[in-house]
Amino acid sequence: MATEDEGGQMSDEEYLIFRAKDAQTKDPCAAKCWMITAQALFPKNFGIQFEVYQIEKAAKNVKEAAKCLGVLLREFTSEPLLWREVDTIMGALRHSSPDSQATSFLNLLFNMLPKDVQLGMVLSAAERSQDMMMRCRLMLLLTTTFPETTAHHGLKLVDSLLAAEKHCSGPINPFRRMLVCELLPRLLQTRGLEVRPKTLHNLLSRAIEFYIAYVTTPPKVMQGVLDGDSKIEDPWQQLFTIVQLIGWNLGWDLSSGFVSISNRELILQRIQSLVEGGARLGGPKGEGGEDVREVLYTTLTIFLHSLMDYTKRLYPDFNEEGNLTTSPPMTLVEAFLSPDMDREDSVIVPPKRSRPSLDEDPNIPVITVSRPTQSAQGTQPVSGSMVGLNVSAPTGIAAGGLSQALTTAIKCWDLLNSYEQLRAEFVRLLESLGTDRWWWLRVFRVDVLIYQGRLAEAARELRHALTHRGPQMPTTFISTNLKLASVLYALNNLSGAAEAALEVVNQLPGWVVSVGGLASDLCISTTPSRRHLHVLALTRPQCLQFATTLLIHALRQRIFVDKQFDDLCMGHLITLLQYEWPNYINIFEDIILIIRKQGGLSYPLFYSYITTPDILEEFMYLAVKDGGGLQLDIIPVNHTNKQQRTISTRGVDRDLKHDFKMGMKKLMLRSSESVETNVITFLTREGSLVHQNLI
Repeated sequence: MATEDEGGQMSDEEYLIFRAKDAQTKDPCAAKCWMITAQALFPKNFGIQFEVYQIEKAAKNVKEAAKCLGVLLREFTSEPLLWREVDTIMGALRHSSPDSQATSFLNLLFNMLPKDVQLGMVLSAAERSQDMMMRCRLMLLLTTTFPETTAHHGLKLVDSLLAAEKHCSGPINPFRRMLVCELLPRLLQTRGLEVRPKTLHNLLSRAIEFYIAYVTTPPKVMQGVLDGDSKIEDPWQQLFTIVQLIGWNLGWDLSSGFVSISNRELILQRIQSLVEGGARLGGPKGEGGEDVREVLYTTLTIFLHSLMDYTKRLYPDFNEEGNLTTSPPMTLVEAFLSPDMDREDSVIVPPKRSRPSLDEDPNIPVITVSRPTQSAQGTQPVSGSMVGLNVSAPTGIAAGGLSQALTTAIKCWDLLNSYEQLRAEFVRLLESLGTDRWWWLRVFRVDVLIYQGRLAEAARELRHALTHRGPQMPTTFISTNLKLASVLYALNNLSGAAEAALEVVNQLPGWVVSVGGLASDLCISTTPSRRHLHVLALTRPQCLQFATTLLIHALRQRIFVDKQFDDLCMGHLITLLQYEWPNYINIFEDIILIIRKQGGLSYPLFYSYITTPDILEEFMYLAVKDGGGLQLDIIPVNHTNKQQRTISTRGVDRDLKHDFKMGMKKLMLRSSESVETNVITFLTREGSLVHQNLI
């Protein structure tokens, strides 16, 4: 209880408030009587009216507290204490949580106020806020709470957000996020919205710019840049929704398809039909009207989605940062047809297809996609055995969505570059997206050239990338050389192809990405007029597989097509056939026929690198009388004169024949050695000799 001295120092109003507070804990009814008396005596005193509000609020009397707050907002609009309370209520509205009793009560309190008081309260709070972000949040709250104000205040908020983000660097900022993710989806659904088409085009450009920056920026970079939680759920679907709503406001026929990202290919078909149906896309600048914008923005959106889909499938760890997958990156290469299909003496009728055909158009390449099996690290093929090969299951033409993403992106790319006005706007929009820093767009451009068979252009781009890009990651260097080797081989530049393939092999010994197995469809059977593209996993087994397959095909061409029956050439080919033995056993049998015709083989490297039992047994048979008693200079031996030479199996004494057998037995004992390591060592040490045979 206050003393008389304390009471004497108080004003009458303060004394009444003091008595009410003093009685609040002991006798709430008495406290209320004191405040009723105070209200009657001093109806214009803010302190008394605010204390009445506080007492009702503390007692959880929503109706009475709302009544008191309404009086305060009507009679005392300039009181700082009142606006601090209003800010607290606004915060509760913006961060409504059913788990918080305080927040829940303030929400109930606000909802108990008359609508006109609510509207004035939010508007006044926004106008009084000195913080631009807070002001924008309150205006957004206004459009959420009072949908009927969205058309008017929503457009004002658009202008405020556009002005505010001028002080931010780049599209990833909290103002752009509020505009694109929170305001536009609500504003664009408002009936009777009157917005100029130019403004809608600008908003769509900004939405595309924001979402593309979001999906291409590492999460760590965005931390602290976006206000609050930096994660956006399903950004592509949100972008499709914006395109749908803006298209609806502009009267675009194509907008209805953007209800779901699963409609991507269907939307592209509709775009193509619109263009083929006579949409005004050509002519000088200014002609074409809304047709140009509709085709431009819808095709651009489909292109960007399919491009990023393709990129993410090639590079599963793209922008993951810490959530790394077990899947390696991949790269698109020109692949191979089976030897029976590309030889000059191939049969007229092609073999039965092992998989369905997409199309009989020879201009459309067959695309196969392989993934290495997730085997234990270090599992490697062993000489003469299929154990350990772990060949990945064929995924072929229907391989996931990768080939579909690629072909969709290419169709969009071609369409956007086919008309003058579309191309000019497309280039402008790409520049605004900062695509000069997109390494994945450079990869895609090369893949477009490969897909379309523009191989000479692809080779120039790849050579430029190798010589002008500066320091590169191992996967980038290997991927570029794999592409270059495949393209040069398709151009029949065997020397250049071998050189690029050997560059790949030189990178493999110290490369740790060695998990998984081999691709099963790197070489397929199809009609000779069709091209075969393959998406290769950038693992050591598959990169080595591609290099050896290319060199096998190149050496085979030298021998069987160019008729260069050189012993070294045939020896190199036999050595490489070991990697996927017995996949190319038909080639080996053809080489044996040539060796028989020539009466023998001289290959000094045989003893260092041939360890496959089937091959060793065949040569042991060729050395005996029943096998033809051929002259095989393949096993080195030291003579008493200490000069080393190879054992010749014709016209030699019994001791040397014994040495030959012992040498072959020693090679047989090495058959458990890793054929992967053996082939890498062979190509690393003897690669220059292999290359010489292909010059």
